[in-house]
Amino acid sequence: MLITFSSNSSGDVLMLDKHALLVLNALGRAYETVPAEGVITHAQLTESIEALEKAIAEDKKENVKDAYQEEDEREEKGEDKPHPMQEPVSLARRAFPLLEMMKQALKNEKDQVVWRTGNAW
Repeated sequence: MLITFSSNSSGDVLMLDKHALLVLNALGRAYETVPAEGVITHAQLTESIEALEKAIAEDKKENVKDAYQEEDEREEKGEDKPHPMQEPVSLARRAFPLLEMMKQALKNEKDQVVWRTGNAW
């Protein structure tokens, strides 16, 4: 299922529900599944941004191997580079658009971030 994050300060951010769940849990929301609709109020934005940045920093510590090191190891072993669709995506990369949306929404005291589920087509 597709999740759409929206705010008045920026364009929409789309994620698959399994990826949105990972990011929402990193924000401190203890969901087992993504609710059909939700909101990060303006009052919650600062705390949510801090929680997501902390989760990203922890993820970087746990997954210290960088792409260049992985590519060098593949070349040494004579392995082909995996198709981009099969490469893992870090939390930092996955969460970046939503993090930027939240930072923009924080600048406007009347803004918030909402999400809703929907069909891709």
